[in-house]
Amino acid sequence: MSIYLAYDGSINANWIARYAIRMAANHPEKQLHVVYIEDAEVPAPELSANVKQIEAEAAAVGVNAMLEVCPMHQGVFGGLVDYIPAGPQTFVICGARVKKGRRGFLAGTISEQLLSLRHFNVLALRVVQPGLLGLPRDVLVPVSGDRQGIRAGLSILELMIRDIHRLHLLNIVEARRSPFRLQSSADTRKQRAQAMTYVRTIEDELLRDLAIDPKFVDSHVVVAKSWSRETILHASRLHAHLIFIEAKHDSLTRRLLFDDEIEQLLGQAPCDVAVYRGVT
Repeated sequence: MSIYLAYDGSINANWIARYAIRMAANHPEKQLHVVYIEDAEVPAPELSANVKQIEAEAAAVGVNAMLEVCPMHQGVFGGLVDYIPAGPQTFVICGARVKKGRRGFLAGTISEQLLSLRHFNVLALRVVQPGLLGLPRDVLVPVSGDRQGIRAGLSILELMIRDIHRLHLLNIVEARRSPFRLQSSADTRKQRAQAMTYVRTIEDELLRDLAIDPKFVDSHVVVAKSWSRETILHASRLHAHLIFIEAKHDSLTRRLLFDDEIEQLLGQAPCDVAVYRGVT
């Protein structure tokens, strides 16, 4: 198992590095590979100073951070893929855009390409609370996606779980829309019951596989028109520090356009957001 930080030398990357450091601290090898693809955009003195700061912060928690400068290969993405080994034992930490831009926070980025590749476990972060120092204590985990995809993400969550004090599981069922009639209260109750059964199954798997104390986990079910809006509301209500959400297959197929619900979540969430894709 190895942890790689896709690093571009920016302030945003320094914030993301703190998450990578904490994950490496929870990893048996206690090593962090800081991978910088040489593109001449960051002056050497600035890169050196930034990496020294990362190395110092890593050393403070017993992690050995190593800078690895690699050449491009048909761009930065190709350089990363050439260097980082594929497989379920590899974890890649990367970032979303700080500002939305024309396409969105994740759409069209190298991080989106890494998520789509499915060669290794990927965690793409948008940090809006750098003061957390990569230590989110309250984490909201939407579990409305594919169960297999959620299970594949457990290995990523495992590297964060020791620092988490409260884990909130949220299953959002999108209300059935019909041009002919409103959804009945009986239909809504049935949806909620099915959704609660599903989220309890996920909760049981988390408790078993990650050895979490049940008192630190709670589960919620909501029937709503928009899962992104409801996730944002719950994150605010629960004072979550981080939303940990799967990159769904259909979202990546659509290229995560700016009006996609994951993009809405990235732009409007009151806390940090981690979009993950696990591999098995």
